[in-house]
Amino acid sequence: MSYFSRILLNPQRREARKLIASPQAMHAAVLAAFPPREEAGSDSRVLWRLDRQGHGFVLYVQSPEQPDLRHLQEAAGWETQPAETVHLGRLLQKLENGQQWAFRYTGNPVKSLPVESGKRGRVVPHVTVEQQIGWLIHKAPQWGFRIATDPELETPLVNVGERLDQKFSRKNPHDEGRRGTVTLRQVQFTGVLEITDSELFKESVLKGMGKGKAYGCGLLTLRNNS
Repeated sequence: MSYFSRILLNPQRREARKLIASPQAMHAAVLAAFPPREEAGSDSRVLWRLDRQGHGFVLYVQSPEQPDLRHLQEAAGWETQPAETVHLGRLLQKLENGQQWAFRYTGNPVKSLPVESGKRGRVVPHVTVEQQIGWLIHKAPQWGFRIATDPELETPLVNVGERLDQKFSRKNPHDEGRRGTVTLRQVQFTGVLEITDSELFKESVLKGMGKGKAYGCGLLTLRNNS
């Protein structure tokens, strides 16, 4: 089973501002909506994404279990607009090869720099909009879809919206647990995709796509392409 939840955050509340400003704090708050579980071997995982909506923010959570979002609602939400949760089963059953869907996706476009054989290359973010779009076009087939093309202009139907560099400290497991600064580049893509491998696509939707999933990346949402 998989669930999709939506909660409006009230930026006038102190706790909401704290969560909006810190991917680590938001990650912890989202996980607090579920009992402890093992991620390893799971067909899906808890994913979240924060979207700006006018002067406010919307938190989306996708999960294999139904969440209890009361703590977030009470501390950071609006009293008059409770969280909403729906089951994803019906949507997943509808997905077939050749279908086109409008999508929104926040990703972490990165690349590994080439180094001598036997050594791991340093991972760096893509910088320009062109590089970031190229990254998504290249990655899409690995996730069961392709970016649709405008039939008249023959250009990919994808746009880059908000781009953020999130900086926070984190323990380095390879350096005796010392803390270091991590910079996570978040890029929000919108556009039209075409499903090329429905089973792979469903798996990718449930597991999340790309790096940075704990910090608000990886969640792709769909709507009818009208």
